Amino acid sequence: MYRRIHDCYNRPISSAPGAWIDVMNRTDIDGTAMSQNLEVIGGTRRCLNLGSYNYLGFAAADEYCTPRVLDTLNEWGVSTCSSRTEGGTTSIHVELEQLVADFLGKEDAITFGMGFATNAASIPALAGPGTLVLSDSLNHTSIVAGVKASGATVKVFRHNDMAHLEKLLRFHIAEGQPRTHRPWKKVIIVVEGIYSMEGETTLLPELVALKKKYKAYLYLDEAHSIGCMGAHGRGLCEHAGVNPADVDVLMGTFTKSFGSAGGYIAGSKQLIAYLRRHCPAHLYATSMAPGVAQQIISAIQLLQGQDGTNRGAAKIKQLHDNANYFR
Repeated sequence: MYRRIHDCYNRPISSAPGAWIDVMNRTDIDGTAMSQNLEVIGGTRRCLNLGSYNYLGFAAADEYCTPRVLDTLNEWGVSTCSSRTEGGTTSIHVELEQLVADFLGKEDAITFGMGFATNAASIPALAGPGTLVLSDSLNHTSIVAGVKASGATVKVFRHNDMAHLEKLLRFHIAEGQPRTHRPWKKVIIVVEGIYSMEGETTLLPELVALKKKYKAYLYLDEAHSIGCMGAHGRGLCEHAGVNPADVDVLMGTFTKSFGSAGGYIAGSKQLIAYLRRHCPAHLYATSMAPGVAQQIISAIQLLQGQDGTNRGAAKIKQLHDNANYFR
């Protein structure tokens, strides 16, 4: 099946991934050449880009963001060539983390150079043997990888099924740990803000009520909801009218709404200080490139209107209008 339509996939482009892209021409498939590799033959075709999560259009050149990114590249270079714990923390990283924390209504934040690794490396630092994790059945692979690596006991509840989640919480908290039946060291509910393949939001108010009732922690992955949801793009808490203080761990990525790369964890000062001491993605990985960090800073500033215009608010409104139109 794939070979019959494989010309639809992996199409190389030769332009910035904005609303319109230049797609490079390749050899055509005919009935006798389905097994052949497709070769670039020269020339491009202008196409409407419907295959991107460049939600607010920041991936292409922007009159406010791009000059600031170029200035940062000239001043700081392309990479720090060091981890955050050695020579890889600059004033730009400090500014970014404070800005993210303020934007989300949290005490502090930590940033990483890769979105996938934000979940895959942070969850094992927060959970381990003796931890009970309740995970939505449609959670992203990065969450699944992180939970597996943690060694925690995981129970999967049906997608957005709060009754099933409560049933699992009640039973497994009462039962305790396997074999010993000792109380769990901690209980963590892990969900996404928007499930990207389904386009559905999680039931955040109901989740907050359950986590309070059973004294659990709530870990919310906002990779696809930060920047998109809420009147000011502050994510699902703003959209659902939930106090950010009621969500223990706010995770998100910068690869969607902010046209950049990397991810973040936002929470209490105690939580972030713990991750700075224990998360391998912070301790050992190369820090986020300064230019990448500056792109995020500039995008958030624009969303907050610090550029002196309403372009940020207009971008969010246009995204909401587009989504409603396609529904």
